Amino acid sequence: MNHEEELLKKRFLELANKAYSRNICTFTPFLGLMEMSSFYEISGEVSYVEFELFGGADFCERKIIRFGSLGTPYPIDCIHITPTLKKFSDELTHRDFLGALVHLGIKREVIGDIIVNDNEAFVFCFNSITDFILENLTKIKHTSVKCQTARHIPDQSCIHLVPYEFNVASLRLDAVIGEICKYSRSQAQLIIREKKVFVNGRLTENNSYTVKPDDTITVRGFGRFIFGDTIRSTKKGRFFITASLYQ
Repeated sequence: MNHEEELLKKRFLELANKAYSRNICTFTPFLGLMEMSSFYEISGEVSYVEFELFGGADFCERKIIRFGSLGTPYPIDCIHITPTLKKFSDELTHRDFLGALVHLGIKREVIGDIIVNDNEAFVFCFNSITDFILENLTKIKHTSVKCQTARHIPDQSCIHLVPYEFNVASLRLDAVIGEICKYSRSQAQLIIREKKVFVNGRLTENNSYTVKPDDTITVRGFGRFIFGDTIRSTKKGRFFITASLYQ
């Protein structure tokens, strides 16, 4: 365990203890997959207090941990960012929206998922910075934008999922990753050993894990996909599978 990971786990324990001893709710910043995996490693040590992970919507990858009463709302807002004149807008990507927010001096840890669709974005963030973003984010690249608190939280339909069909010799994690990411079996096994693969938000180093329907798999350097159903199997034992790739 490196020093940074040790400090992170210590902070988790401190927040859990504070929530339990004072009978209040405490919250972490938005966490990435590796940080959440660090929490899962010590989650058994905080079983004496209620906790839950949430990022603003069920599909969010970056999440906050809430320790304490599960009835307390998360301090999360969703901001809808749109070009003032859409037909004259630059092509805006996730990197452009994030870069504009960071350029305002906002730390990454207070920003959750950024959902981009057709040059618009839904940004999940701590509600403590909502007003600051609404007042100060006026331009992204050369495009003037307007921001408002989202009237509705985006659902799965806001995510661009591309259907994909493929066949594999087995439902092992390394076989599935190898086929979808176009890696050889040895390359797939290597990235799993290098701690670049997460299944349902948890780091896994198990090459032979059997992938199940609705598993969400993230491969660093490639992206994220949802494993689907087995359509059929052949007499030679190969499986025809569906998946949905995040774009």
